[in-house]
Amino acid sequence: MRFHTRAQFVYAALLASALGWLGLIFAAPWLMAEHHYTSGLLVYGSFAAICHQMPERSFHWLGYPLAVCARCLGIYAGFLLGLAAYPLARRLDEETIPARWWLLAASAPMAADFAGGATGLFTNTGVSRAATGMLAGAAVAFYILPGLVAVFRDRALSFKLKV
Repeated sequence: MRFHTRAQFVYAALLASALGWLGLIFAAPWLMAEHHYTSGLLVYGSFAAICHQMPERSFHWLGYPLAVCARCLGIYAGFLLGLAAYPLARRLDEETIPARWWLLAASAPMAADFAGGATGLFTNTGVSRAATGMLAGAAVAFYILPGLVAVFRDRALSFKLKV
């Protein structure tokens, strides 16, 4: 595949990385179900550094919990969806990030869901955790992609790399 701009390359690499990340989340229970216990535990162990992995707060597949909780899954899936929608909303070579209040607004439902559950005001569910995480994750894509485009533009110029 030929990329006409560095921004297209960065976008494609980030999209592929997000897909791979989600693939690993689903690979853990699949590996366990296929009796590849060492590989499955390695994937679970890798994700343990970033997620509590409480089985009661995780979706299950093939009889095993996913490698991350419902909220983390929502964040990562939302990030992928945000990346997919990005070209519909902005040019890929746009390097300015949106105003911070957009990120705060998109994260507010997740914070409210967390706070409501933590204080006992209401019982949140896997679906509420995933949905609010998805909204926040989608918004994050609009901050990460322009930042990476700017970083790799500067890096490419300073190292005289050709993409």
